[in-house]
Amino acid sequence: MKKKSILVYVALLGVLGTLLFQRNTSSASSQTQPTATSKEDAYRLNNIGVALLEQFKYKEAADAFRQALKVEPKLRLAQINLSIALFNLPDLAGATREAQTASALAPDAPQPPYILGLIAKAQSRAEDAVIQFQRVLKIDPNDVGTNVNLGQIYSQQRKYPEAIAAFRLALAAEPYNATALYNLGQALVRSGQREEGLRATARFQELRQKGSATTLGNDYLEQGRYAEAVASTGAEAELVDVPLGDAGSPSK
Repeated sequence: MKKKSILVYVALLGVLGTLLFQRNTSSASSQTQPTATSKEDAYRLNNIGVALLEQFKYKEAADAFRQALKVEPKLRLAQINLSIALFNLPDLAGATREAQTASALAPDAPQPPYILGLIAKAQSRAEDAVIQFQRVLKIDPNDVGTNVNLGQIYSQQRKYPEAIAAFRLALAAEPYNATALYNLGQALVRSGQREEGLRATARFQELRQKGSATTLGNDYLEQGRYAEAVASTGAEAELVDVPLGDAGSPSK
């Protein structure tokens, strides 16, 4: 899926933060420990990792997320993002481990089951992938990436009614998604609905020729919204100063 816009300060962090991170990160033989000590530092390291992922520097990004977790072991963003970085490295065993930890730490977050679903799909564990993607749909029933991935698995299993339903949900949310449209056409034809399938395929060809289609792919920023690292906005409760009332207690 095409890259979504990222916050301006994260982009700036990608220029300045990367230099600082690379300067302070230990080499393979060095035992230097990170100097960050506060929650603000942990969030900053997380955002440096996000910026490094934007540059497809997966190992360096993973190192940044690990440093953030050394400072704040329960930082949900960094834990989720570490699994994403490792998935793209690729280190599927490590990504699985970190995504499971993220799932326990943030059970309401769609990213951990989505990453676990992508891992299971890549390893041809179809049933496990379906279970994980269904977990995502309980959080976000209309997610494009999840429905496309589920539809592809159902198509491989020749469960065409389920596949068609999943691709239709994806297209309802994103009508110009060429991946969903192509797969819908294929599933319709294979299920015996040839005429409708050919129309969907023709629409796919039209979008591709115009260059106006969005797609789902295997590379970072093309894998679906829940496979993209999450940056701190700076508005997290832990980072916002609580105004004090006249008596010195937190104001309501």
